[in-house]
Amino acid sequence: MEKTFLSIGTGPGIGLSTAILFAREGYRPVLACRTATNLAKLAENVRRATGVDAETLVLDAGDMTQMAALRHRLAERVHVLHYNAAIVHAESLAAATLTSLELDIRVGITGALAAIKTFAPVMLERKYGSILLTGGMLAHTPNSQYLALGVAKAGISNMAHALFGEFSAKNVHIACVNVTRAVAPGSPEAEEVARAFWRMHSQPYAQWTCEENDA
Repeated sequence: MEKTFLSIGTGPGIGLSTAILFAREGYRPVLACRTATNLAKLAENVRRATGVDAETLVLDAGDMTQMAALRHRLAERVHVLHYNAAIVHAESLAAATLTSLELDIRVGITGALAAIKTFAPVMLERKYGSILLTGGMLAHTPNSQYLALGVAKAGISNMAHALFGEFSAKNVHIACVNVTRAVAPGSPEAEEVARAFWRMHSQPYAQWTCEENDA
């Protein structure tokens, strides 16, 4: 059976590098983000790097209706879910609006929960799968200039820890990788984060962990 790697919130940095690595390891990549033109470029980069044609999907991770619709389209196919969506910007509490705060949390936390709720049931029934979440050191070392992003990453860490035992008992590995530095597209840092995700996915069961740093 062909195994599918679904990247939600694919970007030119961590998302693309991780999709390329999983494609090289034999997974069929599905790339999902909000902008169709970005998706075309990302898919072409995957093809050039691996020879694999990536499927693309226009998706707003902050739109719960769109997230729920993925159940019928992809849930049976996905063996690895990578939730990489986040709104990354410097914004103090004083500068933030209620609208921007709500959007940051909806994409960073609610979208991740919706993705897990969509894909975990099939994985748990199948007793195989990995749910990989892009975390960050802001979850553990908060910065007031990135308050909403830090709260979102703390939520990602909490999800991984809260669900790890329950999911592990049914052979589904949920884990987050904490990104510890700025990551530019196509950089060695992006590739290092991708390798960290692959290590988490390919760990022997007895060595499973729910949270690691990228280096």
